[in-house]
Amino acid sequence: MTDKKHNIKTLPLKERKEEILALARHYIKLAEEQIGTELKKMSEDAEEYLLTYDWPGDEKELEFAVKKACILSEGPALETEDFELKQRKARSIGKFVESRLKGFMRNIKRFEEFDLYDMVIPEVEKSLILMVMKETGGNQIKAAKLLGINRNTLRSKIKKLGIKVKS
Repeated sequence: MTDKKHNIKTLPLKERKEEILALARHYIKLAEEQIGTELKKMSEDAEEYLLTYDWPGDEKELEFAVKKACILSEGPALETEDFELKQRKARSIGKFVESRLKGFMRNIKRFEEFDLYDMVIPEVEKSLILMVMKETGGNQIKAAKLLGINRNTLRSKIKKLGIKVKS
């Protein structure tokens, strides 16, 4: 693998097994800082799983897998199934969103009429777009592809939600 900015050649991650766990722990801390997940530990089985996977996408794939596991895991420790590099059920994402909204709901129950849907959905959408834009370095084409939407749709949402885009 070659770093295009500095023309530095590095070995694929699968050939640098000794770095995998340290990188995973670093990405767990980043998930806590950037996304607000709990600081998690990894179970021994999860560590073994990470060490035996080939990582064809190198560090970016590892970073994505760790952040996704931090978001979707339900316990204090990341388990092997949290790192399964297959598509997770939407139900898991639903559980995550539900758990985050419970505290918010406790605070607004005292209001009889509240336009909760129109308040929450744009905020969730804005947070998702901001996170994806950050992950793609502001590249709207890559962000749209990752989000599974058309680039023009993304641009429209950016404008509608008042998202500041770095030029």
